[in-house]
Amino acid sequence: MVKEALILDSNDDLGPQLARVLVENGYIVRVLATPERGKAYEREPVYIHNLTENYEKIIRELDFSRVEIAIFPSPNDMFNLTFAKVAKSQGVPIVVITTRSDAIATTAEEEGIIAIVTYHCVLSRLFRLLNLKFVRLLQIRGDVAMLEILVTSDSKLLGKTIGEIEEDTGAKVAVIRDGEFVVAKDAEIQEGDYLIAIGPRAYLQELTE
Repeated sequence: MVKEALILDSNDDLGPQLARVLVENGYIVRVLATPERGKAYEREPVYIHNLTENYEKIIRELDFSRVEIAIFPSPNDMFNLTFAKVAKSQGVPIVVITTRSDAIATTAEEEGIIAIVTYHCVLSRLFRLLNLKFVRLLQIRGDVAMLEILVTSDSKLLGKTIGEIEEDTGAKVAVIRDGEFVVAKDAEIQEGDYLIAIGPRAYLQELTE
């Protein structure tokens, strides 16, 4: 059966990034966005559902029967919670919201909704939570590139230290772990780390293979 994911636009770069990764992981992605914000997704192979002021009617008319993941990361906490409750009531197995409020996070969790408080690293938490693979290698200038990678259980980076990776690649390396920025050379790479490296593209490419 085809896997579907539903995303409420985040009004920033998070939504498009998440849509791209879900597509790369085999999902058909549906995005709820205003016509203006829908333009941010034009480069992604997703379906756009235009949001109007009557947003409750729109979400209640959606077909949730194949939706396995619904994510509501907009800046409006109550918007997120309202949409998430509808998705949960329609039987969506994994429903996630972002929130700035511990109280709303508690309310969501009482409803069986996963809440990520936004002072944590939202993107890496989502990737780990949804078991999504994520690798991005961006050319910066000349032969220099930046690598972003979520370290999974099958990664060859596991157990290596930041210092060892820097020595092997000639890159500068850091990881984000539980919201903390780790650069200690003796720190070992762990599953769930969000690794960032800047250095020679050819060597960074080897880390993704």
